[in-house]
Amino acid sequence: MAETAYMDHTQAGEGAGAESLEEFTARAAQFLEAHCTRRPARTAFEWGVGEDTGVKLWEEPDSEEERARLAEARTWRRTRFEAGFGWLDGPAERGGAALPAAYARAYRRLEAQYETPSETYFKLDHVLGPVLLARGTESVRETIPRSLQRGDLMACELFSEPDAGSDMFSARTRATRTDGGWVLNGQKVWTSDAHLADIGVVFTRTSNEPGKKAFTAFMLDMHQPGVKVVPLRQMTGGAAFNEVYLDDAFVPDEHLLGEVGQGWDVVGEILARERAGIGAGLSRSGSGLANGTRLIALVRAMGQDRDPLVRQALIRTMTGFWATRQLTSQGSDRGGATAYRADPTPLVSKLALSFNLRRASQLVSQVLGPKLTADGGEWGTFSWNSLILGEPGVHIFAGTDEIVRNSLAEKVLGQPREEGLR
Repeated sequence: MAETAYMDHTQAGEGAGAESLEEFTARAAQFLEAHCTRRPARTAFEWGVGEDTGVKLWEEPDSEEERARLAEARTWRRTRFEAGFGWLDGPAERGGAALPAAYARAYRRLEAQYETPSETYFKLDHVLGPVLLARGTESVRETIPRSLQRGDLMACELFSEPDAGSDMFSARTRATRTDGGWVLNGQKVWTSDAHLADIGVVFTRTSNEPGKKAFTAFMLDMHQPGVKVVPLRQMTGGAAFNEVYLDDAFVPDEHLLGEVGQGWDVVGEILARERAGIGAGLSRSGSGLANGTRLIALVRAMGQDRDPLVRQALIRTMTGFWATRQLTSQGSDRGGATAYRADPTPLVSKLALSFNLRRASQLVSQVLGPKLTADGGEWGTFSWNSLILGEPGVHIFAGTDEIVRNSLAEKVLGQPREEGLR
């Protein structure tokens, strides 16, 4: 009966806008209590106790485990959406609840107290949603953002190529006009979740003219003939990324994003939104890395807590993570930096994460030495191997560190663009 109560309230739509935050939170708690189990209180990290998992930067489960997790996540998202809690800040005309951002934040804080399936597979919903609503055709706006929020669709990004990683001006994947749409041919690489995704935002070349107007973005059906996904095996042993081959893959005209020649702007907006959530992501993971808990325990367990050089490296790493948390939680002080042409927070956050993880990786390598190279069975040693081997990838995804620095110089500080990028 409780489910009927909150379903009726949401579907009727009457009074939803007038519902106080306290009333909303109480209704959300009722829903979560009816469907989920509360998380147990987090116990303090204790060296040598529990499973020795180390700190993993990339999810690399096997295919069977992945698909089981994805099915659970889809089911949960549909249940949450149908109860009226799935797209709280989305526009009502597209299936959202049209509530203020404070309501969405309150719900996220509340849901964090319960055991729910991982949101990892749907991490692009809030990144792509606003872009699709602003730049998609009516067909895209009407169906895809809602389906992403409900869990009916899972998305990926098809940007990088073998000869065009962060240098997207070198992209060669081509879209050629045909009856009713476009035919795509080319290769993409380093695509997260492509083997699971239903749709993908694809960056293509639609002309040979120099500059940004040579590129166009589309929504691509990942399940159609002409789309081949091949896993990329990393030095960690897992395969968190994929290569995608496009061989006469078809995209209808209604899946164009923006206008022809606006692909650079579309993808730039997507990457800016993605970077905005990257910088502080690890600090909320509970891994004990960003707050220094696990690093301090490691240094003490290895008997190096009196070494001045180790102590200096430790404090630099911890203060770096702390500063990034402050930046991402409070945003940049644009009032005190009137020369800025754009909000630097997303770019600085992403760059800070790269720096912080490099410092952490170097510290762990310094402390553990040869214990990282072979599994000798000692708790808390070889398990750090996944961090060390995974850390280089952080300097590539969502734009290399060098590209991010260029963007900061040009978009934030107003420095002149490189001649070839005009």
